[in-house]
Amino acid sequence: MRVLLRDFLRVFSTVFLALVVLPVRSDEVPFAQPAPSPNAHGDSYAVSLSDAMQLTQLRHIKLWLAGKAKNWPLASYELAQLRDTFNKAAILYLNIPVPYIAAAVQPLVVLSDAVTAKDAAQFQRGFKALQAACNDCHKAADVGFIVIQTPTASVFPDQSFAPAR
Repeated sequence: MRVLLRDFLRVFSTVFLALVVLPVRSDEVPFAQPAPSPNAHGDSYAVSLSDAMQLTQLRHIKLWLAGKAKNWPLASYELAQLRDTFNKAAILYLNIPVPYIAAAVQPLVVLSDAVTAKDAAQFQRGFKALQAACNDCHKAADVGFIVIQTPTASVFPDQSFAPAR
């Protein structure tokens, strides 16, 4: 019974993705064409670019909150997570133009240096430069209505961003 249910769900999800999700994803955003990457089951579905960007947005918020609180170990961790998400998006979505990927590299270096130096002013400059790179990429991808800004409040009431004592 479990095997039949698992097989049914796999077939259903594949058909659903092929008929509903993939056409919408690829038609709406020019950079959202995933690279071909079959998995062990022969499926070629990758995480959608919008899902990867939502994860990026959450990490962007956490990075800001950690830096604002001068919790440098947490800022370092969130920066590494953010860099990893960008790298995965660049690998999964080969049609994101290289200049837009490269535009995020320098702000990430500035942020890394700021975190290492525990320099709040440099952190703010790097963060603003990263936001500008994100917004420039959004404009180029015809989703300029997605505007990233400096967070004004925490959406993580269950996490403290203050440095550990």
